[in-house]
Amino acid sequence: MKLIELISRLKEEAKVSSFDILKVLSQIEEKDISFYLKDNDIEIITKTVEKMEKYYLEEYPLEYLTNKVSFLGLDFYVDENVLIPRIETEDLVLLAIELIKSKKINNVLDVGTGSGVIAITIKKNLPHVNVWATDISPSALEIAKKNAKKIGVFINFKQGAFIEPIIEDLSKIELIISNPPYVETTYINKSKQLKYEPRIALDGGVDGLEFFRKLTLYSDNLKDKTLLFETNEFNSTQASKILSQIGKTKILQDSFGKERFILVSNLD
Repeated sequence: MKLIELISRLKEEAKVSSFDILKVLSQIEEKDISFYLKDNDIEIITKTVEKMEKYYLEEYPLEYLTNKVSFLGLDFYVDENVLIPRIETEDLVLLAIELIKSKKINNVLDVGTGSGVIAITIKKNLPHVNVWATDISPSALEIAKKNAKKIGVFINFKQGAFIEPIIEDLSKIELIISNPPYVETTYINKSKQLKYEPRIALDGGVDGLEFFRKLTLYSDNLKDKTLLFETNEFNSTQASKILSQIGKTKILQDSFGKERFILVSNLD
């Protein structure tokens, strides 16, 4: 299909501008946008046309089409087996890095690592820190391992739920960090944005708080730890109350001023 034909079709069916189409096309084909401005009679290969149609007509995430997402300046591989990292999680990692520095923490656990962005970015920025990462999904762990190798860091990956896979080494851990499932089930069912992402990494139950409730079952194992979680502004207060069974809680804001993170600690 000619570029001019693709633009004409998508402008009509998706109601988007020519520039927007060229911007997405340049990301999918990994070419500078100026390449397409030179000649609108360029032939676009069928595979690329299909990806463009999937993005515009089926609302399929661009990150899954390119298998790439940038996170705090690092490029990660992603596909439908893992969540697409958001900017809010960058805030979570930046908070964690400052926490690690201020408390002189040397051993960190990332629970529900997904693509590995949290664990890997912490290790990349603080090479002296020992980092463990768990996930219940074998497919997600394979992607996280791929990303760790690509970026050149060593992470102790373990498969399983919550802190179970690392229970024998838990005494070493000083900080536990997680971007857990915290989205309400009904919201996921209605959302077009989330329909392609792994439900297991999103679904926090009826009220989005199931992960936090289950985590309190390990309260006795966590009393001497510092914990840092991502949630959302709608359930941060309730999540904080649940996590108070483990230790003193503090709600922190993201860079947009929303109450999104919960710090738990019994330490000064």
